Amino acid sequence: MAGLAPLLLERSRQAQFLKPMAISISYGIAIATVLTLVMLPLLLAVSNSIKVFIKWVITGKKVSKEEVERAIIELKNKENEIH
Repeated sequence: MAGLAPLLLERSRQAQFLKPMAISISYGIAIATVLTLVMLPLLLAVSNSIKVFIKWVITGKKVSKEEVERAIIELKNKENEIH
């Protein structure tokens, strides 16, 4: 976004022709950054909490967040296969 700032702030006729493209690219980069760095971790945390709640409802036992995370379960299974 900082690389497009000079084009966005330019007032010449040539820059006016390219401004719509620069605006759309900079907004796209900003929205993708927010989605990747904020929304994705939040959605993963919420889905993990939902998994913990569902497992608690089904089994009646208190479950940690690590016990329902698929990557950790698969890692433990691989470790057990190796040993």
